[in-house]
Amino acid sequence: MILDGKQTRWGWGTAAAAVAALGAYIAYVLLSPNGARGGSMMGLLFASLGTGIIVFECLLGLRKKYPASPLGRVKTWLSAHVWLGLLSFLLILMHSGFHWGHGLAALLMGLFAAILASGIFGVLLQNTIPRRMTELVTHETVFEQIPTVIAGLRVEADERVEFITADLGLEDDTPEFVHAGGVKQYFDPAQKKSAAEKVQAVVEKRKVAPQIEVEEGAREALRAHYLQEIRPYLTERPAGFSRKVFARADLVAAYFAHLRTIMPVAAHVVLRDLEEICEERRQLLVQRRMHLWLHTWLLVHVPLSFAFLVLTAVHAVLSLRY
Repeated sequence: MILDGKQTRWGWGTAAAAVAALGAYIAYVLLSPNGARGGSMMGLLFASLGTGIIVFECLLGLRKKYPASPLGRVKTWLSAHVWLGLLSFLLILMHSGFHWGHGLAALLMGLFAAILASGIFGVLLQNTIPRRMTELVTHETVFEQIPTVIAGLRVEADERVEFITADLGLEDDTPEFVHAGGVKQYFDPAQKKSAAEKVQAVVEKRKVAPQIEVEEGAREALRAHYLQEIRPYLTERPAGFSRKVFARADLVAAYFAHLRTIMPVAAHVVLRDLEEICEERRQLLVQRRMHLWLHTWLLVHVPLSFAFLVLTAVHAVLSLRY
């Protein structure tokens, strides 16, 4: 949920409800000779309201599975989930008389605090990571397509290097790529065959002999750097050494600036392309890391929420029975 001007009404509404609830709680405490008790009528009322909100909170995942449902917009449900979640914590505190309790009650309060903290953390991530991703990742792609994009970058890099080194002796285990638009679809099999033959002719020409002439020493140096440092980085899970070499944009630039000092001018166009490819791969790593940060907090928030709901039911049964 993005905290913007549209959330103002939710914030003020929640604040008003919180003030009203606190007013009722203060009056209840002042009029109760024995003070606040969870088993009193008002205590049970606060518990019922808080638990009802918690049940509603847990329905958000089900609502997201049916986006076309007429039961309100998902965005509205998400806003209610956040603001009412804050209110429910206050209601449960008033149910307990602002005491942490002991035993199962203490466990429930601890769980609720953890759920609240993880939810606030998630909202903060949702409001900071997308902006940071826009700043840091200019080559952002659909997250699920990252492995395919990486494979395409590796194929493109192999092609660039082979213009200087000729055949690198690598196995071709990657799918068909068209760099400007994904995999090209052909409606005529003959057309696809013709296109494949043209591509194969270019590939064979490139692999048989270098297309850019440089000294043998420079050719072997490029081959060594590519196979030992650059190509291992262009995999789905780069090795630790490659990650360190290309960890930041300035390190990528410094690495290729060094290569340009030891390689002839004729190879610089290939080095420039390789630098752009490595920089894009680096940004994909940043995007993946931010995506995981943006979603893995739910692995804490959701299980704790359902555990809290189950234990709340146990707590209610035990409290009413004994």
